[in-house]
Amino acid sequence: MNAKIGDRGGRAADDDVRPDTRHLDWSKAEVGRRAVRRREKTEVRLDGAIAYELRLIPSMRVIGTFKSTLDAWPAILRAAESGRSPRTLSLDAIGAAGQRWHMAAGSFLIEFARINNGESPPYGRTAAHARRRVAEA
Repeated sequence: MNAKIGDRGGRAADDDVRPDTRHLDWSKAEVGRRAVRRREKTEVRLDGAIAYELRLIPSMRVIGTFKSTLDAWPAILRAAESGRSPRTLSLDAIGAAGQRWHMAAGSFLIEFARINNGESPPYGRTAAHARRRVAEA
């Protein structure tokens, strides 16, 4: 491509396709706001899922069936706190025709449930903060 600085790829300089935002009030804009605030419970939904099932691996024994993941998060955490090994827990979504989709399992499922249940991330900060801190040092 032989484009020069200031060249608009064959378009005229006044043919700007960006929307005019000069009339917007930018004083109310939130800079860096996360989509979900801490301590806020989050529901995770899969398209076509009508229920979610917590089961044991490898026995396939069902521990509980839930209408939404908001109901499943506390049950997952209770199962882990009661002494079940995280490696034996799995969360599946169930479709209307009986299809099953695997969502998460193991220690990832426990941490996923903990964060989506509104609890703080493990060790008090996320991994991104830890990486940024190491890079600054």
